[in-house]
Amino acid sequence: MKDKKHFVGFWQKTLRKYRFVIMTADSFEEKLSTNLSRLNIFAFVGFLVFFCFFISILAITYTSLSEYVPGKSSSEVQQELIILTKKSDSLLLVLENQETYLENIRNIILGKQLITPEETVSKNNIESDVSFVKSTEDSLLRVSVESEEKGIIQNNSKKRNNLLVFFPPLKGLLTDSFNPKTKHFGVDLVAKEKTRISTVLDGTVIISHWSSETGYVIGVQHKNNYISLYKHNSLLLHSVGDFVNIGQSIAIIGNSGELSFGPHLHFELWHEGVPVNPENYILF
Repeated sequence: MKDKKHFVGFWQKTLRKYRFVIMTADSFEEKLSTNLSRLNIFAFVGFLVFFCFFISILAITYTSLSEYVPGKSSSEVQQELIILTKKSDSLLLVLENQETYLENIRNIILGKQLITPEETVSKNNIESDVSFVKSTEDSLLRVSVESEEKGIIQNNSKKRNNLLVFFPPLKGLLTDSFNPKTKHFGVDLVAKEKTRISTVLDGTVIISHWSSETGYVIGVQHKNNYISLYKHNSLLLHSVGDFVNIGQSIAIIGNSGELSFGPHLHFELWHEGVPVNPENYILF
């Protein structure tokens, strides 16, 4: 019963009318007056809060203010992030390919085994379902398509490859020949001290450094996938990236490196990643 009376009393207070009057301070002249209740005030305040909240939501949704909300970004920013992600993936792939290429060049110099695509994938811990094994059907299809597209041009290109004229790196005495069984992938040439060593073909210097085993080494990338290496030099005359012409001096004969036992040039010729006998290409 007391609770009911208390509720009735609270509701009466809520609905009770109050007169709100605005008067001048000096003459107490009434300028504005109205009747209000607590319920009217609560309703007006609630409507005002809801209106402000609704206007704020609209402003954030349809204006640039949404960019300042944590976790929100504009469509342009999202598009730029997608483009940057694609570019970073492409750059990562290019860097991995360059690392593999440089690693193979280093293995060529040291006489180690070349890295295959399977080893590159496993080295980077990348799971891949791509098979690098050539099947008989793939090989036959490749030969058929290439023969149809290239025809006589393919045969002419092979003839031009065989007609390359190599310049001897120096005039000297051949002391050791090419022998893959003993991992001697080049020839040794002995000449006088301070003899200049020349490049065998036009190309770009891709190696120009010193190692403990082979001393000062310089390597040149030629056309048709030929690479020439010149080891145990005393001085290198060009840096990586330099373009050299056939017969141009690129180094001075020397006796550098742990594997050298006297002033000489160890010359190697590689074709498509495989060492070849220089005596089949150059008359020493």
